Amino acid sequence: MAGCFDATGRADLSRAVRDGEGDDFPEIRVALDLFSAQAGLVERYEEALGQYADHGFWDDAMPGGALATHDGGLMARNVLAGRPAFFHRD
Repeated sequence: MAGCFDATGRADLSRAVRDGEGDDFPEIRVALDLFSAQAGLVERYEEALGQYADHGFWDDAMPGGALATHDGGLMARNVLAGRPAFFHRD
């Protein structure tokens, strides 16, 4: 964010951000909200990918068959819809 302030000629605001101040600036609040949303998205992706990457998820020898057969892409659809991988409505 400091670089953005530098680019717009606001060295004073850039310096405040670099000094660890300015967390009440609207630009900083928006950036924090965006980073938080992005971090949540990446966390959900990693959770689902971790499940899909687990060999046991695809193991046909499991009682009742492979979990992948029962999942049918539900974890991926949940994550893409912004829900946790293991989202249940009940």
